[in-house]
Amino acid sequence: MSDMSSAMDEAVAAAKSNYAVIDNKKLKVFLGKIFEADVNILQVQGGAEKSGSSSGILIFDAAIEHEEGQELKKLVLRYDPESNDRLFFEYDLESQYVLIKKLQDSGLPLPKVYGIDVSGDCLGVSGFIMDCVVGLPIPTSLFASGPLVEASDEQRENIYQQILGTLVSIHSLDLAEFGLADYTKIAPGDTAQEKLINWWWKTWDWAKPEGFERLVPVRQWLLDNAPVENNMVLMHGDPNLGNYMLDNGKVTAILDWELSSIGSPELDLAIQVLSMEAHMPYADQLPVTPPTQEQWLSYYYEAGGRPLKNFDYFRKQAAYQILVCLGSMCNYLPESVSASYKVMAEFYWAEVEG
Repeated sequence: MSDMSSAMDEAVAAAKSNYAVIDNKKLKVFLGKIFEADVNILQVQGGAEKSGSSSGILIFDAAIEHEEGQELKKLVLRYDPESNDRLFFEYDLESQYVLIKKLQDSGLPLPKVYGIDVSGDCLGVSGFIMDCVVGLPIPTSLFASGPLVEASDEQRENIYQQILGTLVSIHSLDLAEFGLADYTKIAPGDTAQEKLINWWWKTWDWAKPEGFERLVPVRQWLLDNAPVENNMVLMHGDPNLGNYMLDNGKVTAILDWELSSIGSPELDLAIQVLSMEAHMPYADQLPVTPPTQEQWLSYYYEAGGRPLKNFDYFRKQAAYQILVCLGSMCNYLPESVSASYKVMAEFYWAEVEG
């Protein structure tokens, strides 16, 4: 495993170690309200240990006692970490829950959602309940271990095609049909793009990490040079490979919709490309070589994706957003891990300052 891959896994573990602890008694009461039945929590299996460091995750088995008999479910609680050692300035679990609920019949591979505690009055923190999808996530280290490494070359290419096919399906949704025409981030700005750039700035301004002033001109350049988007799509917002669930080589779900908004499909693709390119300097240490941008975009076109525009601009925006995440994380990660992340950040600084 490369040093970068190891640092990524350690960072996820470090972030989650300080997250709020869920009270099982409160969880049981909340489940009873959602399912309108007596619910027993049979087994708590913890969270996804090597993927997803933004929200708290609790995976558990539950027995729901209906009048007609017992129903067993494997469920997930996604919740606000309620910790100063958190990635984002604010967590809007309600909009994420509402979005997934709106998309339940869209044909996208999504978990079924059951109920949300917006205020945290029941659970002690804001959170929502959803099905636990069959499958395993691609670990944050991507090409060092997990499904992509275990697959044959042919199987891996098929996984890539499914990932891009899923993204095309997201980008092809009719925004009006699903009530998403105004689905923008809550931040200053006249356009969805300006709001998105400024929403990310909220976390940078809150975290004030090392190199704070260095990102100021980058944000301004993005605002000054933002292309006009006449054909908005739903963006996942964080479609890095670690947010796809796989089972026997099949994509069973795409998770973590908290960064979603309407905008340009190029940004989703740029996030994927850059998050994979960051592994390229370590390719000789990895069992699997990351796909190139040319290969990745060809998969998108083959899946039916529309022709892309202004991709260099969106590479810079993707790097800007990734730098916000890295800067915030370095404020609370152990020095041994944050040092590796600061080295990794230079890859993204070169992108935004080049």
